[in-house]
Amino acid sequence: MLTVAEALKLEPFAGAQVVAGKGGVDKAIAWVHVIGVPDAARWVNGGELILTTAINMPSAPQEQRDYIQALADKGVVALALAIGRYIDHAPQHLREVADHNNFPLIEIPFEARFVDVAKVTNERIAQENMALVTRALTINRVLTQLVLDGGDLKALANTLAGLIGQSVSIENERFEALASANVAPVDEARRYTLSEGRTDPRLVQALEERDVLGQIRGTLRPVSIPQMPDVGLEMERILAPIVVHGDIYGYVWIIAHDRPLSDLDHMAIESGATIAALMLLHQEAVQSAEASLRGSLLAQLIDSAAGREAVLTDQALRFGFDLNAPFVLMMLENGDRTSQKLLQLYRRVNRLATTQEWPVVVGQFAGQVVILAQADSELDKLAERIIAQTANTQVGISAVQRGANGVAPAYHQCREALHIHQRMGMKERIVSFHHLGYLHTLYHAGAESLASNPHVPELRKLLDEQQADLFNTLEAYLDQGGNGVGTAEALHIHRSTLNYRLQRISEICECDLSDPVTRTNLQVALKLLRLFEVD
Repeated sequence: MLTVAEALKLEPFAGAQVVAGKGGVDKAIAWVHVIGVPDAARWVNGGELILTTAINMPSAPQEQRDYIQALADKGVVALALAIGRYIDHAPQHLREVADHNNFPLIEIPFEARFVDVAKVTNERIAQENMALVTRALTINRVLTQLVLDGGDLKALANTLAGLIGQSVSIENERFEALASANVAPVDEARRYTLSEGRTDPRLVQALEERDVLGQIRGTLRPVSIPQMPDVGLEMERILAPIVVHGDIYGYVWIIAHDRPLSDLDHMAIESGATIAALMLLHQEAVQSAEASLRGSLLAQLIDSAAGREAVLTDQALRFGFDLNAPFVLMMLENGDRTSQKLLQLYRRVNRLATTQEWPVVVGQFAGQVVILAQADSELDKLAERIIAQTANTQVGISAVQRGANGVAPAYHQCREALHIHQRMGMKERIVSFHHLGYLHTLYHAGAESLASNPHVPELRKLLDEQQADLFNTLEAYLDQGGNGVGTAEALHIHRSTLNYRLQRISEICECDLSDPVTRTNLQVALKLLRLFEVD
């Protein structure tokens, strides 16, 4: 758009000069307006370059200061004051206010015809606006055609960078780089992204702390980011969210280098973010269809494979998975089971598995993401990466199985492992079936086993409201194998406090905690209560 500095080069401004507020000459002019009233700020919207004369301003110096300040506060871009008839120059007190606000105060010869100044300048603004819209439409058309031609995010980054002459980066919602294109030297923040494949966590944290990301989440619109040298941002940026179904799927960056970022850059990044959203939406649709196919295979394997082992084994081979080789099943349990969140979780896990080239099949079944993984793959690393990249998610891992008929048992092992894990209040987010041990046996003993266990009534005494700490203390003591030092450390209490509690437990339950058999019996009864009665 036309700036104050550029407007002063137009013929009607011949002889005009900025005498104060020169720090604001790069501000864009929305239009030129002639004002002939002393309360000018009431009649403007902001963005104007105002033309006036001294006789149209208040007469008192303080009122004149207030006049200039009110215009600056309203967002007026500049004031052109006619000189040579009523006054020879703009008064010093006006210049001081203008300098303080970086508000350009222009002296323009009285002979200049305001009507010509306004006409020529406004026509130029209209022309530039039309050119801007035309270029923006061209950018949008080119990027849209890119989608129709089957282009990917890398092609989008290259095309957008070429159209605007600025560096571009496209990242996912965790600020991991998906595609980028450089057209100029880079700053420290950009070098980190190029070398590490993601935005510097320091920068992400700074954007969070300074509410830049909060503003984006609130408006779902691009924001301008000034230089932030303390976190390596030596060039200004525009950051735009990639929005699909109202959720942020990623971000597009435009990085300035040899010129300030313009309105065209803002328009271009909005178009680019929209096109990126379309690409990700298409990718999501493909993944959804693929998930449906894989989910169908998993559903058949889980529900019933009897008599169809050969067919299902062949279908699994089409996804690169050998059911005749040892495998495990992994189940992802998430508190949010909405279809959209489930698809997002599937998308993340599938992309992770694809990126790492793990021999797995990822699908959806019964509101959960389910993974078949060859037993020789890096299962621990896969589970840890899933946990690291997903919130509120637990991973259940079955025992090693072989053959199509092993999928259903593996599925039930995962379900039982996760259920037992939740009932026992365990903190770990990765639960392996083979680590359950006797807890799985107790689980299958059922709630009815509580009635026949002679130690359950004794432990229920500890569950009285006043004795709750005793129950938890006993559980910690038994889990530590009767080790007093380890129990005190686990409970963060003094050893003397522990000894007092253990004495009270022995008295209430009428038992000898030093006896290994007694501790084993109490452990079984206590875990039964945890599984079926105590939350």
